Amino acid sequence: MTKTDALPQDRVPCAPPTVLVIGLGIAGLTAAIECHRKGCKVIGFEKKRGATQPGDIIGLSGNSVRVLSQWSPEFSQFADEEITCAVEALEFYDPAGNLHVSMPYNPASPTQGYMFRRTGLLEKLYEQAIRDGIELRYGVNVTGYWEDVGSAGVYIGDSNHNIVADCVIAADGFHSTARKVFTSEKDALQRDEFIGAIAYRAIFDARETTHLPEAQWLLDKAPAADVFRSFFGNDFMFVTGTAARGRYIHWACALRGEQAEQTSQAWVQPASAEPVLDRARTWPSPTGSKLAAVISATPPDACFSHALLAKPPLRTWVSPKGRMVVIGDAAHPILPYAGQGANQAIEDAAVIAICLERAGPKRIPLALRVFEKLREHQRSNHIMPNLHARHERVSLIQAGSIEAEDAYLKANWEGGDETKKPSGYLQQPWVYEHDCVAHAQAEFDIAVEAIETGRKYIPTNVPMDGKYRSEQ
Repeated sequence: MTKTDALPQDRVPCAPPTVLVIGLGIAGLTAAIECHRKGCKVIGFEKKRGATQPGDIIGLSGNSVRVLSQWSPEFSQFADEEITCAVEALEFYDPAGNLHVSMPYNPASPTQGYMFRRTGLLEKLYEQAIRDGIELRYGVNVTGYWEDVGSAGVYIGDSNHNIVADCVIAADGFHSTARKVFTSEKDALQRDEFIGAIAYRAIFDARETTHLPEAQWLLDKAPAADVFRSFFGNDFMFVTGTAARGRYIHWACALRGEQAEQTSQAWVQPASAEPVLDRARTWPSPTGSKLAAVISATPPDACFSHALLAKPPLRTWVSPKGRMVVIGDAAHPILPYAGQGANQAIEDAAVIAICLERAGPKRIPLALRVFEKLREHQRSNHIMPNLHARHERVSLIQAGSIEAEDAYLKANWEGGDETKKPSGYLQQPWVYEHDCVAHAQAEFDIAVEAIETGRKYIPTNVPMDGKYRSEQ
C-alpha cells in the first residue's frame, strides 16, 4: 500500500479481539465456538485433562437448540443420533406405580427439545470446536485473573505464567473461583445454601441388566424407542429411562433427609448408590422392587452425587473494569428442576458473542455490560431489584427452579391444586420459545443507549408481571 493509499485514521481496521474462555464444559465450549464464529481469536482452558466429563441425561429445549443448529448440518437435527433419547412420552408415577401423566414427547417442539447423553453432547461440542480450528488447552489450571483498562488475562499454574487477552469469559461452573475475583459483593462470597436434597446420577450400558429379569421393564421399548419414567413421592424423586434406543440405562434422583456434610458439594463426584437403594426399598411393591432392580444394576464406578445448593443472584456478572465476565453456572446456577442450566449457558454464549461483534474490539467493556443487560430477564425482581435484562431473565429462571422443587419433592398427588403436583407442564413457554439471537440483535442498540445515558432498560425477554409462572 502506498502512502496515498493509506486508510483514514477512523477506518484503520482493528485486529480481532483475543478472548480467553476458562472452563470447557457446555457453557465454555459453546462460548468458544460462538465467539470464534463472530470473528474473535479464542483460546480455551480446562483443568481436566480431557473433553469427556461424567453425567447422565441433559435436555436442550428450543431456546438453545436453535443456537446450535446454526453451526452446521450436523447440529441441525439430532433425531437419529446415538447421543439422544428417542422418547415418545414423559410418564409420571406415584409411589404405588399409578400413572398420573403421560405427556406426548416431540423433540422438534421448542417447548420440549432433545434429551442428550451429557458425555455425547460434550463430545459433539468439542469436535465442532476442533473443526473450527479453536485452540483448546486441557490439563491447564488457571490460578488467577487480572485486568486493566486496556486488557485482561489469567495466570497459569504454580509458576503464575501470564497470558494476556482483550477479554476473559469464565465458565468455570457452580464453584467458580472467577466469580469471587470478578465481584467484591458479599453475595459472591457467602456460603452456598443447602436446600435439603442430595442429587444422585448414573448412566451405564444396558447389558448390565441382562442377568436381572426384574429390571427388564425399563427396556420394553428397545430397540425401537426409549422411555423416560419419573416417580414422585415425599422427599424422593426418581427419574429413569433409556438412551440410544435402549443401549444405555440412566437414572437420577433427588433425595431429602440426608446430611449435606456427608455428600460432596463438587459436581458429580463418585458415590455409592446405597442411599438411593435403601430409599427405593421403602416404597410399596412392585414399584420399590422395580426401582431397586435398576439401581442395583449400576456398576460401582457409574454413580455420582452432589448436594443441591442454591446461590443468591449476583448483582453483576462483569468485573470492575469491564473486561471479564462469568457465564453459565458460574454466573447463575439453576437447580435441575427447571431443566434450564445448560440451555441458559448456551443462551449466554450466543448473546455475549453477538455483543462482542456488535461493539467491536475497542469497546469490550461496553460489550460485556450490554450482554448483562440483555440477559437480565432471568432474575426475579422480587428476589433482587434493579437488575439487568439478561441478568433478570436468568435470575427469574433461577427462582423458578426452586419453586418447582416443592412440586416434585412434596408430590401431593391427592390435592386439588394442580400447580402443586408433579407435571411436565411446570416449565414455561416464555423460557423455551425465546430466540436469544434475534433478541440480542434487535435490542443491542437500545441497551447501549441505556448504558450510555443512564436510562432504565426495560427487558422484553421476560413476562411483564415478573413471575416465572406467568399468566400472560
